[in-house]
Amino acid sequence: MLITLVYEQGKTIEEAAEVINAELIRRGEDDSVSRESVRRSMIALKDASPSADARRMLAGYLAESTPSDLDTLDEIKAYFLDLFRNFSTPEKSRRYAALDLLKVLETKLKMATALDGGDKTQIAMVVKNEIGKIADGMAAGGGIDMALFRDAPAEFCKLILGETITDDIRQVMESVRDNPVTIARSANATGKTHGAARIAVWWYKAFEHLPGEVQVYTAAAPPEGNLKRLLWGEIGAVKERHPDLFKGDTLQSLNISRGARDFITGVTIPTSGTAEQREGKFSGKHAAYLLFIVDEGDAVPDEVYRGIESCMSGGMARLLIMFNPRGARGTAFEMEEKGAANVIELSAFRHPNVTTGKDVIPGAVTREMTIRRIHNWTRPLAGDETPDNECFEIPDFLVGATALAESGEWFPPLEPGWRKVVEPAFWYMVLGKYPPVPAAQLVAPDWIAAARSRYDAYVAEHGETPPVGAVGKGGFDVAESNDSNALCRRYGGFVPPLKTWTGTDTLDSSEQAAAWAQEHSLGIVLVDATGLGSSCAPILVKRGVKACGVKVAEKATKHCDLGEFFDLRCQLLWEMREWLRVDPGAMLPPDKLLIEELSLPDYWKDEKGRVRVMGTDAIRDRLRRSPDRMSALMLTFAEPKLCYPELR
Repeated sequence: MLITLVYEQGKTIEEAAEVINAELIRRGEDDSVSRESVRRSMIALKDASPSADARRMLAGYLAESTPSDLDTLDEIKAYFLDLFRNFSTPEKSRRYAALDLLKVLETKLKMATALDGGDKTQIAMVVKNEIGKIADGMAAGGGIDMALFRDAPAEFCKLILGETITDDIRQVMESVRDNPVTIARSANATGKTHGAARIAVWWYKAFEHLPGEVQVYTAAAPPEGNLKRLLWGEIGAVKERHPDLFKGDTLQSLNISRGARDFITGVTIPTSGTAEQREGKFSGKHAAYLLFIVDEGDAVPDEVYRGIESCMSGGMARLLIMFNPRGARGTAFEMEEKGAANVIELSAFRHPNVTTGKDVIPGAVTREMTIRRIHNWTRPLAGDETPDNECFEIPDFLVGATALAESGEWFPPLEPGWRKVVEPAFWYMVLGKYPPVPAAQLVAPDWIAAARSRYDAYVAEHGETPPVGAVGKGGFDVAESNDSNALCRRYGGFVPPLKTWTGTDTLDSSEQAAAWAQEHSLGIVLVDATGLGSSCAPILVKRGVKACGVKVAEKATKHCDLGEFFDLRCQLLWEMREWLRVDPGAMLPPDKLLIEELSLPDYWKDEKGRVRVMGTDAIRDRLRRSPDRMSALMLTFAEPKLCYPELR
């Protein structure tokens, strides 16, 4: 009766005791033995760690209450899910029942899937037998069995960590459980890093007692502060709130371990060294249960993913990649294009704070901020405009909603219908989507795709022979440090495959460039005359090649509709951009690295109104290599007469 009152009617232990004592008096059974039995039961159930007797009572309740006529999968799902909801409450004693019920539900659903439509007596027997096993296990005592949550990461968050997660984060968790590779494209403040930390802890605890090692490797795009402050900041919060969960573990900075081969650890991505060294740092990691989590994954270099890929051939291996999708480029995007990952979008439009207008999850995105971004970064369609891929529709729950603007005035209520996105950040900060044509991106993906298609069509008909009558210009980007030398030819709109090699011996590189220019009868070679390259153009001239140096840091010689350029490099990159944008004859070879370099730079106007393009150092930081191929192509747009007047 006590169990029924507590678990069916939701009464507190004290309320249940009053009812039972009254019932004992009514029955004439109010003796000291009965009262003492009730008292012990109350203490056992109220204890934060219920005794074997209390646990057996809970299991007995479940076994006794299970219907014997469950004969379809839908009936079993409905019954156990309803029980699970009733038991999912914060009290510790009820939590034990919820844990046991979760295990029962998991086992029953697996069995019911195989037996659906079969003998209902057989199904009922399976249900009873499995519940009996749970009861026996509970009677043996002990703490919470984390194995209950191997297939239930979201329930681990709810019942063990006591935290609320969004439907999108639940999808991410279940995708990690079910798929080798998961990509979480996230809007701002929708909980991706918070969720990733909980996934790391779930994996570490749920597979703890299985044969084989359990290892979780976490990484984030440089600098190292990203990993420490964001992902490990969240893991640290779990440690602080649930110290008992890590009792007996060794806790260090960027590391939690219960042995030499069982751990959660942080792996930093070096900003120096070679690509091979970075790949090696993520290679050779093997365990029966292996999880990689990569935060800010769009800015992580290719070689890191190559290292991770080499580790995922055995055991139960998973990779979770998370980022704000600022641009459709990089390794993660390529995985999406190839269908090599399960993709989850975390949109502000599905976050409970935004859908309800309440602070359901404190610290996450708010409805007010979302409305503000809609007004600041989008506009209503004009009367004659029709929706296209740069538009979105106002969701019903935001129609009529308003918010306070930065000026202190109220925005007008949002009207239903479609709006045009005018600021690319809206796509990735609000919707968790790639911008279709980022306005601040120097070269749009569509222009690159068109140039690639034209190249393939041209080569299919003419081979890699340049167009008849076209005079070739060469661009020579000279290697410094760990960079590559790059040589690019351009015949009007046609760009054949580039030549690259490593080495910083300027004499040897100049000799190779001279031979290459003569082999292809180039009209002129434009050489980057900054740093080591300053000596190369004269060497080419001595070898009989018409060449001149281009000092890209010097003042620009032209301007565009947006204004003056910051320097000559920005001007040449802009001319390259315009060639790809408007020239119907622009053709690019199938060079993955060149395309990646062209896709990365952004541009903006500085405080003096000058057009600036992302600098080489910033590009190098993102790519973990120098944009040598793009620089060589850029040099083909320099005008020799502006470099050396004597060449007029």
